[in-house]
Amino acid sequence: MLTRNELIEQLSASTCRVIFTKVNGEERDMTCTLQESIVPQVVKAKTDTTPRKVNEESLSVWDVKAEGWRSFRLANVTSFSCV
Repeated sequence: MLTRNELIEQLSASTCRVIFTKVNGEERDMTCTLQESIVPQVVKAKTDTTPRKVNEESLSVWDVKAEGWRSFRLANVTSFSCV
């Protein structure tokens, strides 16, 4: 399986299909990306907040079909391919 950084690299370059097992045991098939041309601009409301710690066990991505942010645990990925 790919590392977290390799997944980020591929998701930043294209739209990918990720199949994973959700925490509740259901299988999820998601089309997602991290491409700057597709992901909406993030507007920061507060400038005085401390940055959040990155969870290395999961990855937040833009779900192309649902048009929203979703995340998945890297250990639960069963299939990953770029479309």
